[in-house]
Amino acid sequence: MVNHNFYRSIQQRQKGAVAIEFVFIFPVLFIICYAIIVYGLAFLLVQNFTYSSEEVLRAALVCEDCETTAEWEAEINAIGTVRLKKDPVDGLLIYAPGSLSWTSNCRDASAPLDGSPALDGILCEVSVSSLPLLDGITMPGFGKLPTLPDMLTGRATLLF
Repeated sequence: MVNHNFYRSIQQRQKGAVAIEFVFIFPVLFIICYAIIVYGLAFLLVQNFTYSSEEVLRAALVCEDCETTAEWEAEINAIGTVRLKKDPVDGLLIYAPGSLSWTSNCRDASAPLDGSPALDGILCEVSVSSLPLLDGITMPGFGKLPTLPDMLTGRATLLF
C-alpha cells in the first residue's frame, strides 16, 4: 500500500529548494552576461578608434606638397581636428565622453626605433583613446569583474 501523504510531504519540503539554488546561481549568470556586454562594448570601441585612425591617415595620402615630417604632421593634425570631432554630423566618432583624446606622431623611418627595420620614407601613427563605457562590478572575494584596461586605444600606422 502506498502512503500518499509521504510523497506530499517530500514535495512540500522541496518547495523552497529552487529559490535557494537560484540565489546561488543568479550572480554567476549575471556576471557572465554583464561581462559579455562589457567586453563587446570595449571591442566595439577599439574597432571604432582603429577605423577612425586609419581614415585620418588615408585622408592624408591626398597631400601632394608634403615632403618633410613636419608637413605630414601638420596635414594629419589638420585632418584629425576635422575628422575626429565629437560631433555626429561631420566627425567619425559619435562617442563623446570628456576622456576622448587622439595623438599623431610622424618620424623618419630610416632611423629605426626599438630594433625595428629601417624603411625608406616617413612613418606616421595616429592613436585614438578613451576610457571604457562600462566598468566592472566589484565582487567580494573576486575583485572587479570583468577587468578592462584603463584606456581603450586604437592606432594605425602608415608609411608615406
